[in-house]
Amino acid sequence: MMKIKIKTSNKIAFSLPVPYTVLKAASSILASEKFKNQMHKWANQDSEHKHVPAAIFDTLLNKQLMKEVIRELGNHKGIVLVDVRLHDGTEVMVKL
Repeated sequence: MMKIKIKTSNKIAFSLPVPYTVLKAASSILASEKFKNQMHKWANQDSEHKHVPAAIFDTLLNKQLMKEVIRELGNHKGIVLVDVRLHDGTEVMVKL
C-alpha cells in the first residue's frame, strides 16, 4: 500500500492510503486508447509549440509496463518515493 502524507503550512495534516489495486485500476485507465487520444489532443492544442507524435503516448502509457512497475513497487515496501518541503512550510511524502 502506498501512503501519501500531506502537511500544510497552517499545520493541517492528513494521510491518504492508496492500495495497489487502486493503482492498477488507474493504470488501466491511463493506458486506454481513449485516454491516449485525449492526451495527444491536449498536447497538440497549442499551435505555437512543436507537434507531439502519438507514438510517445503509446510508449509512455504502455499497460504492460505500468503493471510491471506497480508489481515491482510492491516488492520494495518502506521506500520513500517523494519527500518535499516547500518554502511556505507545506510537506508532501509518498512512501511505499
